[in-house]
Amino acid sequence: MGALASCPFPLLNKWKNIVDGNRIAGFFDAILCSYSQIIFNDNSFSGLILIIATFCVSPQVGVGGLVCTVTAVIYLKLLKVDPLMIRLGVYGFCPALTGIIMASLIFSDGMNGYFFVFFVLAAIFCVTVNLALAVVFGKWDASGLGLPFGFTTVVFMAAAQNMAYVAQPETIVAHAPAAVDMAMITAMSGMDWIQAVYAGICELFGGWTLFPAILIGIALLCGSRIDFVSSILGAAVSTGAAVFFGIPTTPIMLGLYGYSGMLLMLVLTRSFKITPATYVLFLIFAAITSILAAWLTVSTGLIGAVGGPIPFSLACCALMVAAPNIGSMEYNAPKYWGVPETIPAVKKAMLAQEAE
Repeated sequence: MGALASCPFPLLNKWKNIVDGNRIAGFFDAILCSYSQIIFNDNSFSGLILIIATFCVSPQVGVGGLVCTVTAVIYLKLLKVDPLMIRLGVYGFCPALTGIIMASLIFSDGMNGYFFVFFVLAAIFCVTVNLALAVVFGKWDASGLGLPFGFTTVVFMAAAQNMAYVAQPETIVAHAPAAVDMAMITAMSGMDWIQAVYAGICELFGGWTLFPAILIGIALLCGSRIDFVSSILGAAVSTGAAVFFGIPTTPIMLGLYGYSGMLLMLVLTRSFKITPATYVLFLIFAAITSILAAWLTVSTGLIGAVGGPIPFSLACCALMVAAPNIGSMEYNAPKYWGVPETIPAVKKAMLAQEAE
């Protein structure tokens, strides 16, 4: 199938070659890559580390992510979607995140039969939305990124408010005040700020503790050193912007603002050629995500839901769709994406092949 990894890592391509000839192994590799695509690489080992990280947040989060991911891969195969896209995890990462985040915020009484049915249906819906948005954004040579995940979580979590057997804690609305009271804002020390940054990284899986954040950092390093540095800087800038604008302290400390800046940096360092000027622009957009996240927190919090990836997805999609009108930045279409270190070589090789 030629599912060689885009990022250099010991034994990775050897693993890819082995599973290419085995359907069962290929199925498991599709699950691993669905997780690794959460941080926008196709390193199966990164995916394994991220699965472990979800279980470190909580068993419920780990199971929720796996239920949605396995369902998504099976559904994609039944739909006869391009096998390479399934193996690369391109359509599997949004369902994985859907299961992870919803498991961390709903079914507060634990897992039961409703849990599994609810998540299977959410995964099927998320995959379908993802395939539809791929057609829409494909017209601009762009990607819908986390929008399918964001839309699914908003719909399903809001719907849960009207379901007797799907319990949801009140903390979602509590962290999304419609109006800010000064009592919601407390002074943050340097250590508080550092904690908020690593909570932003851990918030990728709906947690805010240090150990899962360390595992996510290791997974990033397995794919790209640029990704590792960019994710920390993005989380730091968007967290700093949230503090600057006086956003309530509790959601900042939970990482709800650092999360968006982290993911934005992972996308923009792939979407455009990295130069000092473009990198500064990326960081400016990381700060903008704090405003978008504040808007979304109020809007979706009032209905008992979270929009998660919508802020960074909107910012990135705006730049990607606008790319033809931006002469000062070199755009990299999603088909060239791997990790930032390898994109120039991959793009050059693909363009040369297309020219023949």
